[in-house]
Amino acid sequence: MSGAPLVLDAAGLDAFAAARPPDVIRALLAEAHRRGREVITPTLVCAEVARGAARTRALEATVARHDRRRGEQPSLRLIDTDFTLARQVGAILHTTRSGSDRIVDAHVVAVCIPPGGGLVVTSDPDDITALAAAAPAARIRVIHPG
Repeated sequence: MSGAPLVLDAAGLDAFAAARPPDVIRALLAEAHRRGREVITPTLVCAEVARGAARTRALEATVARHDRRRGEQPSLRLIDTDFTLARQVGAILHTTRSGSDRIVDAHVVAVCIPPGGGLVVTSDPDDITALAAAAPAARIRVIHPG
């Protein structure tokens, strides 16, 4: 994969998992596929989305359907929190003087750092932008899922 990934926060993942994703999500996914860019989300975001039986089933179906081992494009890569990512999340929270209530959004920003940035699909552009200030080397853009 090349280029900055498409990064889904809870709103982006919810939209991606919808029976009929919004046009903006479908367009972003098509563009990511065309450009060979990854679609990623921290696994912690799944905890925000997997609330209630219907949302959990939709999420499970989406993750299974977009398992990159099956070769389906665009695949969805889940990013687990290892110690390196946890330290980066902590640094983002510390630098921005944020509390643990922003830990999921900090994960979204942190997964943008290794590839040098990302296009974050979020319903919280102000939160992501504020946290992204702690990662000036990563070019992070935000877009609302529509």
